[in-house]
Amino acid sequence: MAASSVAVPALQEPPDLEAVDLDSQSETCSTTSSFAVRVGATDEDVSDAVPKRLESPGTHEHAEAALHLTSDLKTFINTCIAFLGSGVLGLPYAFRKCGILMGLVTLVGVAAVSTYAMMLVVQCKYKLKQQGNIISKYGEIGYFAMGHIGSVIVNTALVISQTGFCIAYLIFIASNAHKFLDVSKQLVVSVCVPPLVGFSLLRHMRELAYVALLADFMCILGLLVVLNIDLSYMDLDHDYIEPMGVVSAIPFFFGVASYCFEGVGMVLPLENSMRNKHNFMPILVCTVVIITSLYATFGICGYLAFGNDTNAVITLNFEGSGGLVTLVKIFLCLGLFFTYPVMLFPVFEVLQPMVACGNKLENPQTTQKKGILLRAGIVLLTAVVAAGIPDFGRFISFIGSTCCSLLAFILPAFFHLRLFQDEPSTCGNRLHQLFLCGMMLLGFVMLGAGVVEAIDSVF
Repeated sequence: MAASSVAVPALQEPPDLEAVDLDSQSETCSTTSSFAVRVGATDEDVSDAVPKRLESPGTHEHAEAALHLTSDLKTFINTCIAFLGSGVLGLPYAFRKCGILMGLVTLVGVAAVSTYAMMLVVQCKYKLKQQGNIISKYGEIGYFAMGHIGSVIVNTALVISQTGFCIAYLIFIASNAHKFLDVSKQLVVSVCVPPLVGFSLLRHMRELAYVALLADFMCILGLLVVLNIDLSYMDLDHDYIEPMGVVSAIPFFFGVASYCFEGVGMVLPLENSMRNKHNFMPILVCTVVIITSLYATFGICGYLAFGNDTNAVITLNFEGSGGLVTLVKIFLCLGLFFTYPVMLFPVFEVLQPMVACGNKLENPQTTQKKGILLRAGIVLLTAVVAAGIPDFGRFISFIGSTCCSLLAFILPAFFHLRLFQDEPSTCGNRLHQLFLCGMMLLGFVMLGAGVVEAIDSVF
């Protein structure tokens, strides 16, 4: 996508070093993998977005921050991991509904617009930095663009999307274990609840670090095995393959693709943590190109392997109970199981402070008990919803079309329009503003289409 003609601050490291440790930066963010949340959640910073002014840190703070800045290679690896998640398992089914050509065009389009939206968020950060404000969270940009309601909208959408991701994980686990173990989906979800409640009681992100690494490792192994099985099934004859596309299925594919590429919340913590901040944009673009190629390969190969019989979750197409089939289901189920508590952590960051809100004199033990009930209640809520939703593909499409459209298309464009409204009224700026309005319109149209399709699927 062509670069904007709007004059924006150069994405260079500012004179006053702004460095955010990935292990100390608090960011409630949504993405499709455990790392996207792991990039900096702590319990020390759980407040809503509030205005902050630049302060001159001492020499010790400068030196300590510099030690934690990440290299370009580490940022590239972290960004790749942040985009890998369960949404890719629904791409073969999305290609089945939309067709290869139309699906590929939609996938590339969503990837391009999502990447541009992430660039807009970084530009907004530097615009506010020029005005003397330190920005480390997506919600803070919403605060300066719209006031308190802006941070509320961002945090609410993030909470709903993160919770939706966790529900999708439980649906996937239940669907696969149901066939593999020959037990009901409700029983599978019920068995998952006690250990997940236990994980949810961990109060510091560092306590989940090894769990998150294990989850990433298992998910990556599982995806590699799935691709290997897909290639082995391509030699078989299958029903009709749709080479061109079905226009009516574009909203569904858009939702799945948005779910896969929703990573706007992880942009600021990743960019803040870099040693060479001016290299973030090229690294982001390179990462998205690679991930898009992998997603397209995975989705198309899965569709070609099973044709019109492709299921909403590609693993449900694998027959038998031995060898690679068993291995891939174990890897993916365990990987998503261990990803669940990491993805739910930002939800607690936003909601936990509300437990003691308005009563500072409350007994700390009472507040702690309320927090435990809150965490257990959210896990139970996700379990109840997951037990009642049969279709993984439709659910991730709904989450992608609604929350992800809002976070990744509508809000970045709107925030940029608000914060850059004082720019000179040149022809280039007016064209860019028109493009951003079109981007918002696309988000609203797809959001509405996602809601309508969800209602149709229920009734």
